[in-house]
Amino acid sequence: MTTPVQPIEEVMMTPKKRTSGEIGLSTIRAARAKAEEKAWGGAKFHTVAKVVAASTATARVHRTRRLSAGDAATHSVADDECIAFIDFINTRLENDNDLKHVLPIENIDDLWSAVGDGILLCKLINVAAPDTIDMRAVNYPNRSGAVTPFHVVENQNLALNAAKGVGVKVVNVGSQDMIEGKPHLVLGLLWQLVKMSLLKNISLKENPFLIRLLRPGETLEELLKLTPEELLTRWVNYHLEAAPTDRRLKNFGADLRDSEIYIHLLSQIDPEGRCSPSVLQSTSDMLCRAEYVSEQGARLGAEFQVRPVDIIKANEKLNLGFLAALFNACPGLEPPEEAEVQQLFDELPEEDVGDSREERAFRMWINSLGLDGHCANLFDDLRDGLLLLKTMEHIKPGLVDWKAVNTNCKMVFKKIENTNFAVRLATSAALKFSLVGVQGKDLTDGNKKLTLALVWQLMRLHLTLFLASLRSEGGGGSGGAISDAEMVRWATARVQASGQTSAMRDFADKSLASGLFLLDLLAAVELRCVNRELVTPGATEEEMLLNARYAIACARKLNCAIFCLPEDLVECKPKMVLAFVASVMARDLQKMRGASD
Repeated sequence: MTTPVQPIEEVMMTPKKRTSGEIGLSTIRAARAKAEEKAWGGAKFHTVAKVVAASTATARVHRTRRLSAGDAATHSVADDECIAFIDFINTRLENDNDLKHVLPIENIDDLWSAVGDGILLCKLINVAAPDTIDMRAVNYPNRSGAVTPFHVVENQNLALNAAKGVGVKVVNVGSQDMIEGKPHLVLGLLWQLVKMSLLKNISLKENPFLIRLLRPGETLEELLKLTPEELLTRWVNYHLEAAPTDRRLKNFGADLRDSEIYIHLLSQIDPEGRCSPSVLQSTSDMLCRAEYVSEQGARLGAEFQVRPVDIIKANEKLNLGFLAALFNACPGLEPPEEAEVQQLFDELPEEDVGDSREERAFRMWINSLGLDGHCANLFDDLRDGLLLLKTMEHIKPGLVDWKAVNTNCKMVFKKIENTNFAVRLATSAALKFSLVGVQGKDLTDGNKKLTLALVWQLMRLHLTLFLASLRSEGGGGSGGAISDAEMVRWATARVQASGQTSAMRDFADKSLASGLFLLDLLAAVELRCVNRELVTPGATEEEMLLNARYAIACARKLNCAIFCLPEDLVECKPKMVLAFVASVMARDLQKMRGASD
């Protein structure tokens, strides 16, 4: 029988209990101190004590801040989440010399100003997705300790566009929003980066021992399709099955409020065996249990801390972060035998690296459009046709007759009806795509080649229509889609007009592998965005990759949305090179339109 627990209302309101602010201060201070003394032999940790104390004497659960005097909208900012994110930032980046001017963050209000020059955001993006940003392109404080306004905007552009390039949802957020430190926008971006940092290793590719989570009759391909959150849930339940409990995790909120699942999990993964479920019998007090969980998590080395009060209040974000940190610290899974891994992976179809990179780029592009719904896997998430039709509607408003769409299509034939409709639209006079022999069933079946072919034509149309609209607004065209040849001529003319002699023949031109032409093009559009001292001759593969990484970073500083990888540019992948040049051309047309205004 489950031990009765004290109701949440009693825990939060009983006079002898401490306030939420005092809980956070005392518990995390104690937990960090114990971890420092017992596990890390004196290693220093930034605690959230100063954060809590400086924010308010008794920490409020939420603060509301009006964006401006004339803005009727208000946005709630959760102090508990701010405290957790600040602690994570301070801990992960405490030894970064480039951030000495903003770290450690000691109170919540300082968080908004800490992101102001863009350097902290760039660093966090590289924590979440290593090597995404070429840090050579970042503008650091000058001798007087300041970053010029122009360079601050470049940094913010770089950070936001790099975030888009790794799948972070950055819609209707601009560099000025980050410079001004608008709390709800900063917090939304930080949470996505913290979450990505904590979840990035929860995958079979990074941790093959997750094979242990395979269920009877389940294939490895099916396991690979699970999201990190789904894998994390299965990991918790895998350990609960081995524990003396019937409890199972279904969500990251209410299921964890009484700490019972946490305590059973800790008792299973603790390599020293010091965590014990006996605490569940010794107390039914939810606060005492939560304090035990927080302290044990710190002792085990969890890099993301949750306060006891946040467990009791069923904060889903913070519980997710804490569980992910526990997984990263102590997964508690036996490594599989090499032969076992090989046998399972042999069952998988051979993956085309080029297709995989294309899938990634197209997926990031779709997610950047701000559509309702998130694309986690291009081939799986387009099977029902809904996201595909939403993308078409975004590119060509009014194209889709939504009365003809099955919005609730769990049955396969309903999905095929949607994808057949999408194919008919794609080949109609409105889009004129080349889809010879493609049927809706191919998309519903997840045919990779045919799905990529359709999505590429959508992405290309989106880019060329945007370019045409910019050119038309500037009085330079009729508004029709821009051709490949026009983009090539523009790029070559722009470079040569700047005094450089490099040129491109087409988007498959192998001379582009050096990266020199693309960097010349960027410098022609904005001379200040390229530091010539950082450009290599591009003679070796290593130099080519350095130039490609730098070119992507410089383009993002110009506020170009770039979704390719450096390898795509070095290998001269025509689709990715076209998308790169089109984004730079769009930025140039926007600049010229601004100058004419």
